[in-house]
Amino acid sequence: MNRITRALAAVTVAAAATAGLSACSPDGESDADGTTESSPTTSEVITTTSSTPVPGPADSMVDLPAPVAERWNGLGGETGELGRATGPATDVEDGSITEFDRGAIVLTPAGRAFVVQGEILTAYREAGGPGGELGFPTADEATTDGGWISTFEGGVITYLDGVAEVRAN
Repeated sequence: MNRITRALAAVTVAAAATAGLSACSPDGESDADGTTESSPTTSEVITTTSSTPVPGPADSMVDLPAPVAERWNGLGGETGELGRATGPATDVEDGSITEFDRGAIVLTPAGRAFVVQGEILTAYREAGGPGGELGFPTADEATTDGGWISTFEGGVITYLDGVAEVRAN
């Protein structure tokens, strides 16, 4: 099979999967006009051009990229682990970083939103954040023996036994 045939096959499969996923709305009902909505799957590209207002400083509303707002809401919104947004997202290297009272959500150029917080966030900022040599996160922070670990495109930050360590690749 040549490259063009494989590409067309992949597009056909993706279109069929998307059609199947959008056949029902999340609550199993169609909208009044008969259309349905579906959430993006992990294989779909998420656009970061839309924004969603969320509570910010001094009871103001702050527009955040939709994937960031969705992730923040999934973590409990303003009463969750991150608290309120402290301002709008800052664009960095085709992605963004959004600061909250107790952490940040970093949006990658591919539209994936990762949480970075605590001493790992402090070390990440000192290393230049998404614009530094570590680049964007590749996963959320995870627990490890004695602390936390966070992986990035260009390295790892660990927080073990009260000490943050940055290791670039």
